[in-house]
Amino acid sequence: MVLETYKLMNLCIDIGNSRTKLAVYDTDNSLIKLIIREEITVAKLDKVLKKYQIQHVIVSSVKKKQGKYKRILSSKVKFYMELDATSSVPVSNLYESPETLGRDRLAAVVGASTNFPNSDILVIDAGTCVTYDLIDQHKNYFGGNILPGLEMRFKALAHYTDKLPLVTKEIPDELIGKNTVGSIQTGVVFGMLFEMKGMIAAYRDKFPDLRVIITGGDAIFFESLMENQIFAIPELVLSGLNQILNYNVST
Repeated sequence: MVLETYKLMNLCIDIGNSRTKLAVYDTDNSLIKLIIREEITVAKLDKVLKKYQIQHVIVSSVKKKQGKYKRILSSKVKFYMELDATSSVPVSNLYESPETLGRDRLAAVVGASTNFPNSDILVIDAGTCVTYDLIDQHKNYFGGNILPGLEMRFKALAHYTDKLPLVTKEIPDELIGKNTVGSIQTGVVFGMLFEMKGMIAAYRDKFPDLRVIITGGDAIFFESLMENQIFAIPELVLSGLNQILNYNVST
């Protein structure tokens, strides 16, 4: 297999609650390869290492176990790191319990601050959970909010009742649901949409020039409903991981 011609490439691995993402970045911070699976196997990882000239690796996980990646990667690359509460990052982390902070939340605000420097930014990550995270124009990360995600809300209605069905997400045609399925769809989707708009309005009361970025698996779904109030960057967490990796390699 012929190696790609790029040099000193970065490999970023984001292990989420539902999916694992693997991204290869070149020296210009351009995304070269993206793989999204429920789980990235060691065999698949080995193929990536053989195809690309990976020199630096960062692994971020919201789960406790990630040892299998360390075993294969740490001996094959020049620089390997696992993002944790003690890692150096290019922002000021003012979260009062950094050891409990989700790695994806921290990476997302780093990515946001890199994309929009000198800006007050609210990052909405619409995935398994919905998180709201605030970073100001001086790169101070304060924290935010954690709420149930879209699929979690649908599953909760089905799980905690005897008669309500499990409904899949769709954009409703109108506000009023005219049957049970429609009532669930409108309730969950519009409820979450109005919640987002209310959160954004509350944050903008404190930061009038606030930029709002949405990321995560449901980012595009909600961007289409938000009337140009937000900007979608689907791979914001991976972009932030790449910036954190570069920051640690250079220091």
